[in-house]
Amino acid sequence: MAFKPSMRAHNKVSEIPLDIRPVMNLMVVLIPILLYSAEFVKLSIRELNLPAASAGPGTGNTTDEVKEEEKRLQLTVLVSKEGFYIGNRGGYLSGEANMTGEPAIPILDNGEYNFQALQDSLVKIQEKVKGQGFIDEKSIIISAERDIMYKHLIRVIDYVTIYTDPQAREEKELFPQINIGQVI
Repeated sequence: MAFKPSMRAHNKVSEIPLDIRPVMNLMVVLIPILLYSAEFVKLSIRELNLPAASAGPGTGNTTDEVKEEEKRLQLTVLVSKEGFYIGNRGGYLSGEANMTGEPAIPILDNGEYNFQALQDSLVKIQEKVKGQGFIDEKSIIISAERDIMYKHLIRVIDYVTIYTDPQAREEKELFPQINIGQVI
């Protein structure tokens, strides 16, 4: 006598159709939102030349001695609590044509830095330096005292790099090569 096969052994797996409409609807909504929000996130990368870790007086490097023979300006802006000091290898400019050691551009009465006056002074310096044969006429050294806030340094970098020419109404490069200096 033959046994009747069990019903359990012959269960068929029923396929459930895959519904991808909710996922597609989500993608249709998410992709434009992500693309739209990406417009608001803008990163700006500025190349800075930082001082060497072992830089100091008396390194005795022969390539530095060769470079000293070249004509260098070494324009420097020092950001301090009193204002901006502008100088080069010869020394710093003084404010209001006095020799008391005051900054070339003092802070305003409300305690804020006068970034526009700094930019105007640097434009005048660039006009005098252009074509004089300096190998570093496009570079500037920015130094700051220890307790100067970072946002002030970034604004100095912004005002030192590019300026708007009032006659031509276009942006021009001022000093695009920025070196960060040390204050001892």
